[in-house]
Amino acid sequence: MGHTLEVVVVDDEEQITELLKTYIRYTDQETSIHTFNDSTIAKEFIAHNLVDVLITDYRMPRFDGLQLMESAPRQIRKIMISGYDSNIVEEKLQKLNATFFEKPVNLRALGKIISEQREKLQ
Repeated sequence: MGHTLEVVVVDDEEQITELLKTYIRYTDQETSIHTFNDSTIAKEFIAHNLVDVLITDYRMPRFDGLQLMESAPRQIRKIMISGYDSNIVEEKLQKLNATFFEKPVNLRALGKIISEQREKLQ
């Protein structure tokens, strides 16, 4: 058995981080979920902790989601969520091997990615 799946959710809107945390916890009670509404604190956490999945909003104060993804270790599975058009950042997302979800997030599709990451740990 591998380690616990570590998921970080970052969005400046607390309702979004709580929704995603609740859904992930509902689908997989063994996943460890860390939520942040401040991208600076999230960036610091990611730099000093083992993280398997990073789910982040695009537009946030201080660091946007792309900057957060670019600063994260390469092996982290990266997922961006946004209410804005992904074409703006599509090329950068491809370079980061990141998945894009438009808000409102397709929770089933997100849950599938989380499950796939969990399976990789076992």
